Amino acid sequence: MYSFSFTSLLVFYEAVKAKSLSKAAKRLFMTQPGVSHHVAQLEAQTGNQLLFRQKGKFELTKEGKILFRQAERFYRAVRDTEDTIQHMRSDGRPILRIGTTVSYSQILMPSLLGSLQKASPQIMIKLDAGSSQEMLETVLSGKNDICIVANPGVSRKLYAFPIVGEELVLITAKDHPLSGQQAISLGEIADYPFIIREEGSATRRVILAAFAAKNITPWVLIEAKSTDFIKEWVSQGKGVSILIARSVTEEEKKVLTVVRLKNPLYLEITALCLSSRKYSPLTQTFLEHLRKWQHPSPDGYLRLRSMGETAQHVVGAKPSGLS
Repeated sequence: MYSFSFTSLLVFYEAVKAKSLSKAAKRLFMTQPGVSHHVAQLEAQTGNQLLFRQKGKFELTKEGKILFRQAERFYRAVRDTEDTIQHMRSDGRPILRIGTTVSYSQILMPSLLGSLQKASPQIMIKLDAGSSQEMLETVLSGKNDICIVANPGVSRKLYAFPIVGEELVLITAKDHPLSGQQAISLGEIADYPFIIREEGSATRRVILAAFAAKNITPWVLIEAKSTDFIKEWVSQGKGVSILIARSVTEEEKKVLTVVRLKNPLYLEITALCLSSRKYSPLTQTFLEHLRKWQHPSPDGYLRLRSMGETAQHVVGAKPSGLS
């Protein structure tokens, strides 16, 4: 008989990783009171306060930090056990877990994973999608083997394998005053209501940095996580936005106009894995496939490079998110 609940420990781990009880509840498909109950139960079982709670936020106590380190080890052990069981269920086939953003799961991964399955049919692929920050954290925690995101931040624990540069473009409604331009400056865009991606998005980060570099403040009307929502909003003439060019389909171009920027902006698409895992056979198979993989470059919007030519350890501070 154990003196603590395994479930409560895992819920505590997820809450700390999410830095929010409400976000943890969404990830775990629980209610926030349910998450709070598990944390309170764990505090009662350990006889220690684990979190300092204040105005909807919390910080770990000294005891909370100690227990969280143990919870991380426990989480990895649970994941390794799950891998073993899945391996047995899949007749010994190796499982590759890949995380990416919702956008790239739709426009990049079908081509990449399709060619990988053709080249290595013995590999079972599990695709995870979420925000860039969430996907980076799944690699750091060991939940996913690899993530493919844009303009990642830096971490001493991660090995980065650059893939390609993806161009950002302005999108407008067909009858918008800016729709007739061949190319446009950020200064011209600033005069119109602007729809921007959510906080944590690489697209957002790159755009705001470009505006700031020119001392321009965009007229941000709305923030949205969904690219589809942004395109629908723009098509109704309610504002303009900047997105990756390939996120606009040929069908959507019937109601949207794509305008290139006079000073092009790019997202650098990068594959990341733990430095400690980069030499694992499965990771090496995937990275080698990336080196050989050629992705189509419609309308010249992709800045092609030699795959992985600058693969490197990215060294520095905490990762920052994107999308």
